[in-house]
Amino acid sequence: MKVKIQIDIRKLIERNDLKTLKLLLQDQEPGTIFEMIEELEASEKIVVFRLLPKDLAAQVFSELEPDEQLEIIRLLKSDPVLREIVKNMEPDDRAELLDELPAPLVTMLLEMLTPEEREETLQILNYPENSAGRVMSPRFIYLEENMTADEALRKIRKFGKKAETIYTLYVVDNSRKLLGFVDLEDIIYAEPHVLIKEIANYNPVFVYTTDDQEEVAQIMRRYDLLVIPVIDKTGTLVGVITIDDVVDIIDEEATEDIQKMAGLNVTYTSYFHTPVLTFFGKRIPWLAILLLLESLSSFVVAHFQNLISMVPILAAFMTLMVGAAGNTGSQISALVIRGMALGEIKTKDFSKVLIRELFQGILLGVALGIILLMRGLLITSDLSVNIAATIALFVVILYANILGVILPFMGKILKIDPAVMAGPVITTVVDVTGMLIYFSIARAIIGI
Repeated sequence: MKVKIQIDIRKLIERNDLKTLKLLLQDQEPGTIFEMIEELEASEKIVVFRLLPKDLAAQVFSELEPDEQLEIIRLLKSDPVLREIVKNMEPDDRAELLDELPAPLVTMLLEMLTPEEREETLQILNYPENSAGRVMSPRFIYLEENMTADEALRKIRKFGKKAETIYTLYVVDNSRKLLGFVDLEDIIYAEPHVLIKEIANYNPVFVYTTDDQEEVAQIMRRYDLLVIPVIDKTGTLVGVITIDDVVDIIDEEATEDIQKMAGLNVTYTSYFHTPVLTFFGKRIPWLAILLLLESLSSFVVAHFQNLISMVPILAAFMTLMVGAAGNTGSQISALVIRGMALGEIKTKDFSKVLIRELFQGILLGVALGIILLMRGLLITSDLSVNIAATIALFVVILYANILGVILPFMGKILKIDPAVMAGPVITTVVDVTGMLIYFSIARAIIGI
């Protein structure tokens, strides 16, 4: 259906039937319009933007990939349409756009803004990357506690259209220090003369401008919030973060973790909007490091070459051994990292997790060892080799499970993203050390 609509839009543009196109776009949600124009050329997207109301055009423009936004900006340049789009973007979306653009274009766009809008945008850009300050909106309604419900409603009617949300209003003192919050429905149902302080909740959940955006998402998830206030170090209310921002944060953080767990430097643009050379640059560093690390296994094999030459069948268990250990390590590291990401596992829980996984490792080692012993009898009738492989697998599985716990915690303590310690990294480490354990145990049991 989406493809058909895109084809229809292209035909309407080609026929210059802009009246029909405008009717087609009328009353559509921003997300629907984005899907309708997603595959169009930049020049065709510009035609659509000219037909959309300025606030709707700004919302759709915010959904585009950075490379598409850059192309459209270059095509429009001083066009009034571009000015209206930039002016009507949400401050956090506008700041994100400027953060991605070359300096000359940033200067050009800033000149299109009023001094107030420019200050609003630059203030957001001054906060650290991936912080609450970067994703908050400075457009919110605050109420003073001595206001009446009727006065509060008048203020909401006056400023509500420009605010990020009106369903939760924040209560402040004379210096705009955060005191509490009140829901819109409580104001509506209250008698007109009732003071805000009589219906306000004075235990607000809040975040600081410098808090990490992932922390913000966890707090909103924990307390089931649709909006959260952002304060600076003095306690002054400076912005709000809404649930739609948090959905974007969760998507971004999940993408980041998945890519890091796969041994890939992070890229935030979608697959088809990321140049091949960019992907190459993101992938090659880790692949090169892991290749060099994996090459250490050749030294292990060389060290035990006499053992392998005397009992060649030992080589049949090598890949099986390191494969099972790598899978085990990857499994537990993924569980631990996921627990950390959701706030279920803290640094202080290290000993508890280690004890649990020590027991889990023993169970897995015994179960997989029995399976290997039965399978090994079909590979060789040499009982000593089968026993050596079984015991080695038990030890390697136990070791891999414990290592899969230790590495993410180590990353957390060293301020390295725990996701880096998963996937190819732990698999490679287990491959090298697992073979050393395997051949050492085999040599001791076989007696060579």
